[in-house]
Amino acid sequence: MKPVRGLHPKGGNMRKDSMTGYVLFFVSLLALIYTGERLWEDYIIKVQLSSTDPSIRHQAKDTVSLDETLRLIDCKEQQRKLVDAELELAAAKRQGYKPINCTSVNGHRKIVVGIFTNFGGQSRRTSSRKNWLPSGSALKELENDKGIIIRYVIGRSSNRGDMLDRQIDQESKETNDFLILEDHVESDDDVTQKTRLFFSKAVHIWDADFYVKMDDNIGLNLDMVASMLSKHHDKPRVYVGCMKAGVVVFDPNAQWYEPDWWKFGEQKSEYHRHAAGQVYVLSRSLALHISINSAHLKDYKNEDVAVGAWMLGLDTEHVDDRSLCCGYNSGIFLTQSYFINADAHTCEDFSLITMHL
Repeated sequence: MKPVRGLHPKGGNMRKDSMTGYVLFFVSLLALIYTGERLWEDYIIKVQLSSTDPSIRHQAKDTVSLDETLRLIDCKEQQRKLVDAELELAAAKRQGYKPINCTSVNGHRKIVVGIFTNFGGQSRRTSSRKNWLPSGSALKELENDKGIIIRYVIGRSSNRGDMLDRQIDQESKETNDFLILEDHVESDDDVTQKTRLFFSKAVHIWDADFYVKMDDNIGLNLDMVASMLSKHHDKPRVYVGCMKAGVVVFDPNAQWYEPDWWKFGEQKSEYHRHAAGQVYVLSRSLALHISINSAHLKDYKNEDVAVGAWMLGLDTEHVDDRSLCCGYNSGIFLTQSYFINADAHTCEDFSLITMHL
């Protein structure tokens, strides 16, 4: 009788032993790789810490301590925050924010006055320099002795480099009292953007307590203004001006038409309280707020309304100073209009403002 074919008992045991050996070898290999990676990570951490703190090189340790590991984790977290900040800055630049290099700061100042002018304002500028605005060495003394900076604020021509730009460049070279907004096209229809750019640039150029925006058809009693603002020096967020409201103009054919009138309510609604645009003051923290959030601030057609809206969301102290009020002689409330008429105008108090047309 032929024997039945089958596995030999010993042969089966040998195959099982061989399979077990392969499994153990594979597990041992994985353990070796894992251990090697951990040792390599410890070595890298040690090298990085040694590069940041040379004293670690002299410590007689074979492993990285818990404190050292936590320090490295903290460094990596700070690096992550830095990357996030860079990404946010890149996103802000895409939305229009342009950081300004602080290259012109020469010590702390008290007040920065920006006089908004245009290409047709040369005669007003000349008259101002003769009547109330210092020029030449007197302007420099005002800056150094009293800490008051005064600059005419203007943008560039839509045809950059044309005769209008060259005239301003020549006048600026002669008087040294201009702040030229290179990124702004000068236009009476875009004063809001000009205002935003002025505060953004001025707060980076000059470290001052207060920033004044004014029109070029009035003059200021600088000593009285400085005295008035000294009373608000201890207030972190102060907004000073001739506060008013006024009816929102919804008629597109009217002079002061507000395209976003519907956001203020129904027709014949009133604006929020804000300073008349002829002259008003912001403390440094408020000017910084405009600079930092420039790309996200809502523009309104009327510049004074826009600035007032930017102040609403902040813990701002509104100071209604009637000595900063001027307007039409209408026989009623003098501040219902802040633009000056050459033939009919009055000022409630000439101690701070003088008419200059």
